[in-house]
Amino acid sequence: MRKTALLNGKIRTPQGYVRAMLVEGQTIVLLGTCEEVAGAGAGAEKIDLGGRLCLPGFIDGHMHFIAYALSLEQIGLNGCRSVQEVRSRLKTFLDHEKPPQGSWVVGRGWNHELFDDGRIFEREDIDGLTPDNPVILTRVCGHVAVLNTRALEALGIGSDSRFPGGVVDLDEKGVPTGVVRETVVEWVHSRRPLPGPDKLRDLVARAGKRASEAGLTSVHSDDLGSVGGNWQGIIDLYMGLDREGKMPLRVTEQLLLRDRPALDAFLSSGWRTGDGSPFFHIGPLKILTDGSMGGRTAYLKEEYSDMPGAFGVPIYRAEELDGLASAAHRAGMQIAMHAIGDGALDMCLDALEKAMSEKDRDARHYIVHCQMGCMEQYRRMARLAIGAAIQPPFVPSDRPMAIRRVGERRALSGYAWKTLKDLGIFLSGGSDCPVEPFDPLWGIQAAVTRQDRSGFPRGGWNPSQKLTVAEAVDLYTAGGAYASFEEHRKGSLEAGKYADLVVLDRDIFTFSPEEIGDVRVCLTMAGGRITAGSI
Repeated sequence: MRKTALLNGKIRTPQGYVRAMLVEGQTIVLLGTCEEVAGAGAGAEKIDLGGRLCLPGFIDGHMHFIAYALSLEQIGLNGCRSVQEVRSRLKTFLDHEKPPQGSWVVGRGWNHELFDDGRIFEREDIDGLTPDNPVILTRVCGHVAVLNTRALEALGIGSDSRFPGGVVDLDEKGVPTGVVRETVVEWVHSRRPLPGPDKLRDLVARAGKRASEAGLTSVHSDDLGSVGGNWQGIIDLYMGLDREGKMPLRVTEQLLLRDRPALDAFLSSGWRTGDGSPFFHIGPLKILTDGSMGGRTAYLKEEYSDMPGAFGVPIYRAEELDGLASAAHRAGMQIAMHAIGDGALDMCLDALEKAMSEKDRDARHYIVHCQMGCMEQYRRMARLAIGAAIQPPFVPSDRPMAIRRVGERRALSGYAWKTLKDLGIFLSGGSDCPVEPFDPLWGIQAAVTRQDRSGFPRGGWNPSQKLTVAEAVDLYTAGGAYASFEEHRKGSLEAGKYADLVVLDRDIFTFSPEEIGDVRVCLTMAGGRITAGSI
């Protein structure tokens, strides 16, 4: 069995710092002095950490790993400052790639909040660039997209098209503008061709390498929306890579099964939360209950401040959501409910409370995002032992938009990470990648400073909600492990746990938090195997 001795480090354990660690196979077997580890590790490969900080491997508590992998070959639209810049990037892609006539052209990342005129563009803005190729350009949040006329025609989307939980925008003449929202976006993606298995494996390997270079050893990933709901295909992909020893990181799959037939089909297969292998296992049922605040589809209790009369889009009726949650809970599944608006949060808490009243168990259900809320809702979460998978980078990214959408008063009651923690609500930290980059060190910095990369606003937005560096590190380590029932296997560096770790070039506990995002990952190890870097 392969042995590795990590020596001369500053290794952070729950009991304090030690200098050395011995790894056998996938497991940590000893933590102690350099002399103790050297004595017990005869024949082990030695890695001199040179005094560097060693932490548990980072865990992203919610992202879309396959969506990110697919994005590596799509048009990147992040940071566009105008509709013209979107057009320019689309044209550059078309000129360089020369896609065959009729093939789909896909892009993601635009954010109209950054545009000079602040408007969502429409099909007419992009039709002339590629009339013979269907195009879908998805907003950064993933909840809104723009289709060109060719795509609308290919999919048969017209004035009378209706989608439960989704919206097709129409102009004053009742004709589709090309803008689609919520469930329509996923439906469109499910209708376009996907890469074959070999291509997808290659993209997963490329994405995993980049994630490992950021210090990630585990991710909680919602992938089904990227593959048309094909849960068996996702299981086959990841389990196959794991059998071959080629998984670049551990994946907990958040299963987006949208209705009872889809859930029942999955449950009839026998799979349940926790089933799988060391590098892949089934996580919770993922339920989308509303959209995004940027797209004004997050479901609010009060109307949007910048669009009177608009409350957002609830994906389910209350009885539908209650039934889905009850069926999953009774079957032994964990549940993760996407809720950004406070109206959606109420629906989630009602559904989960009803489900848990039917069967008492350690379910660890949680809310994904949990952006808008109030103390009454947060206390209810604590009473019900419902957790939250939060995204600290949303604080600097969303601040200007959130204030416009709901006003300063309501915005300040949201993004309440410190309040949630102080109430005893279990938390994990993540990126929602590709919405935000999967950089856990930037996430830690954002949680601690509540500022953007330029240091604005001074003192941080709503500084009462700042976390300490230790609390923020916990989000991306122990918090992620607890959310997947794996606190006995990972999330901290202890004998008997997986050798999942990251080595940094500087000690993030000893200097200004404003510099944490600049720290470099020197080495990442998952299951005792080096997945990125070298020392």
